[in-house]
Amino acid sequence: MVAKYIRKIKLLLFIGITIFSIVLLLTFSSTAPINYLLIVISISFISLAIFIIIVLTKLDAATTQLQESEQRTISDLKRLEKTQISKDQNIQELSALNYAINQNVLYARTTMDGSVISLGERFVKLLNINQNYQRKNIADIMDLSEVQKNKLLQLISQNKGGILNEEFELQTSSGKKIWLDISILTVYKEPETSERLVLCSNISKRKEAQNEVERLNAAQYKEREALQKSNASQIVEAQEEERKRIAKEIHDSIGQMLTALKLNIESINLDNIEKANQRIEGLKKLSEDLILGIRIATFNLTPPELQDYGISIALQKMVKELAKLTGKNIIFENESNFDQRFDTLVETNLYRITQEAVNNAIKYAQSSYIMISVNHSESLLSITIHDNGKGFNTKDLPPKPVNNAEGGMGLFFMRERMNYINGRIFINSTPGEGTRVTLNYNID
Repeated sequence: MVAKYIRKIKLLLFIGITIFSIVLLLTFSSTAPINYLLIVISISFISLAIFIIIVLTKLDAATTQLQESEQRTISDLKRLEKTQISKDQNIQELSALNYAINQNVLYARTTMDGSVISLGERFVKLLNINQNYQRKNIADIMDLSEVQKNKLLQLISQNKGGILNEEFELQTSSGKKIWLDISILTVYKEPETSERLVLCSNISKRKEAQNEVERLNAAQYKEREALQKSNASQIVEAQEEERKRIAKEIHDSIGQMLTALKLNIESINLDNIEKANQRIEGLKKLSEDLILGIRIATFNLTPPELQDYGISIALQKMVKELAKLTGKNIIFENESNFDQRFDTLVETNLYRITQEAVNNAIKYAQSSYIMISVNHSESLLSITIHDNGKGFNTKDLPPKPVNNAEGGMGLFFMRERMNYINGRIFINSTPGEGTRVTLNYNID
């Protein structure tokens, strides 16, 4: 506002100077007598006006400078006000953070030898100690065992930088045992001194869960061990049953035929040619039956094709022999021309499982056909045994048969064999629609 008035006064003075300057020019250029009074008044006005203009200019500059200084002062005041507000906010945030740390974090500040400088409020509540803990040793306050006490003090004294971490078990004054995960950091205060910041996390629940997991793992291990012993017992029992079956088959079939052969040979009377010829014809038939029985027994024991040519040729030979021996319509298809060889153990188990599935279909399925198909990809071999027989409900089978009388022993050992070679077996059956058994083995 002042600067505005100063500019108006300066403008009026410039106008006055201009007018009196014109008057002086007209006075000196006129032919009339010179009016000295007018000249003195004009010069005096012009001089005074110039002086006033100079004073006003300085005043205007001073006013402008004063306004700028005032603006700077106002800006500084506003900036100081914002800074103060920010400081107040920071103080409030630090107070809230400090409160949160005290209420939620277990921490302690100690010297290099473990003497306590300060403790967080939550740590004090957890340990249930009074306020007279300054300069006491933190290991004594925490009531650690002698071994753990030495370990904690060693970690505190030897920490020259970085973070050290260890788990400790302690007992509170109420007698409750807790586990703390303790981290130790070095805080440098001055060039020659440093403090230790001891941060703790209560991991009691995690330890309880870990102990529970270990207990459950131990129980599962014992359960698996018992299951393996039971399975081993079942396998031994099955092997004994198989030996008994083979012995019974040899005794009842081959043994009896050999006895009959011996008796028929001894009863031949060469004096009676007609009866002797009849005996000899009977011996031929008996010999054929004996040969067939031996072939069946040896075929069931170890097929030579499996060792010589592999699983595909052995299965093809098995199908051919079983079809001839039983008169069943048994079909074999090698859809992908698989001829790869495996370890003897793998081939033997795959063969035995397929043989068991086919024998089950022959005995129980009452089907018009049984089909064995072999297929494979780069990573998987698949053998499928399918029939269109009467089928069964897989839910009716016990998960683990106790003996042969309950049934399901064959399926049980089929699963066990596939598990043994890290394969998978799928048994799908529907009453009245047949049964499909699929064996999958990872080629890799």
